[in-house]
Amino acid sequence: MKRVVVFLLLSNFFATFAQYTEQDIRNYIEQYQDLAIRKMYEYQIPASITMAQGVFESACGTSRLAREGNNHFGIKCHKEWVGDTIKVDDDTLQECFRRYEKVEDSYNDHSLFLTSRPRYATLFTLDIMDYRGWARGLKEAGYATNPQYADRLISLIERFDLARLDTLYQERNEIGWFELQQVEVADEIEEDNDSDEVLDQKEIRVSQFTVFIPRISKYKKVKYPFSTRPVYENNKVLFVVAKKGDTYASIAADIQSDEQRIRYYNDVPVTKGLEPGEIVYIEQKRDGNNQATHRVNSGETLHFISQRYGVRIASLMKLNSFSEKTVLEPGMIVNLKKEKFRLFKK
Repeated sequence: MKRVVVFLLLSNFFATFAQYTEQDIRNYIEQYQDLAIRKMYEYQIPASITMAQGVFESACGTSRLAREGNNHFGIKCHKEWVGDTIKVDDDTLQECFRRYEKVEDSYNDHSLFLTSRPRYATLFTLDIMDYRGWARGLKEAGYATNPQYADRLISLIERFDLARLDTLYQERNEIGWFELQQVEVADEIEEDNDSDEVLDQKEIRVSQFTVFIPRISKYKKVKYPFSTRPVYENNKVLFVVAKKGDTYASIAADIQSDEQRIRYYNDVPVTKGLEPGEIVYIEQKRDGNNQATHRVNSGETLHFISQRYGVRIASLMKLNSFSEKTVLEPGMIVNLKKEKFRLFKK
């Protein structure tokens, strides 16, 4: 196969180049396209843009930053970052870049990075199908210093027909592949007569999220030195309960953290608000739960299950081999533990 030489300049484009084939690009797209579509649904960022940036910034996942740090978008530490780091030569020697536990974390942080910074706000006024406008807007907003950055993204999108991912997102969204669409606020869930389990929460459906409202008496209260708020524990993960008027920003300030991090912990985009009584995690959810499985009830979403059991959405998808086409239906069994499982209905 004829090899394609790509001069890769990660983030602001490192002074090195990586070699990879056209097939490497296609393999990368195949591996991560569903994740890019999911981020388009959650954060309204074109999947074509996310995919092109991932290919270009990570050299199809072969760059050192991608291999050793799972960082596929060249995002540097910045002053608010408190996670793991990796040093890589960039504009200056040994600059600080964010290191992630998993590639999925990099994709999520990329979305949070764009949605939480005012300099990228104008991007979200563009048509979500306008990948050319998004590519040029990223360059103008300073995502990268290379003058050809926008052209290179556009070239990747057009050469590999990445705009089809945006179209696929629209088709899936229209026929309901994703989470619940806008519905009215629901009343408290009644006892499920088909199950021995009595649900211990209230369900509120707002926008595209089914909100988990815990019965707080069932949770252990713990000491937390950085806030006067009551802090509780679920699945060994600390959380607080939203009060009327709370925002993710106000909770972040109360616990001496930042809004971007709290949204990341709760798997929510910048556009999502809070409902009184809603559970808000103040540290990273876990990759599993001691309870083996969960039987899906009517109206429940993957986000709802994630919040109820304190398990990351990315982990639930991996544990259950879910794809973007997976639709949760009543009676479906969702695995919560790190072990092989089969998806079935009762």
